[in-house]
Amino acid sequence: MKPERRQHRSEHPRLALSMYLEALRAEFGYAAAAVGDADGLLVAGTSGGVDSDALAAIGPMLSSTTEVPEDGLLCLVTRGRAARAWPVCNAEYGLHLIAVGGHTAPVRPAGADETINRILGVG
Repeated sequence: MKPERRQHRSEHPRLALSMYLEALRAEFGYAAAAVGDADGLLVAGTSGGVDSDALAAIGPMLSSTTEVPEDGLLCLVTRGRAARAWPVCNAEYGLHLIAVGGHTAPVRPAGADETINRILGVG
């Protein structure tokens, strides 16, 4: 029998997604991570020093730029740290994965789209 690879799990999609984002945060050293929709509404986020709702709100704006301006809303939300947003490929929702900070500039986690879609039950 294969040992369970996940230490923490949940049958509740939002909680499961938050747990996945916390695992990404630990693995990549992100200050925060969130998934938001195309309207900037939070689906799930991590605890930490960055407001998850605010992070989701800037996701659509952040996905159109690779640099956080030194002033303005993006800088206020990220506290001046490097941030990235990536579209989550799925057929039903316009989701973004947003990450702030990290060991270097935030890097898109391999397999994130598939994992997010599986957790949310979309494809």
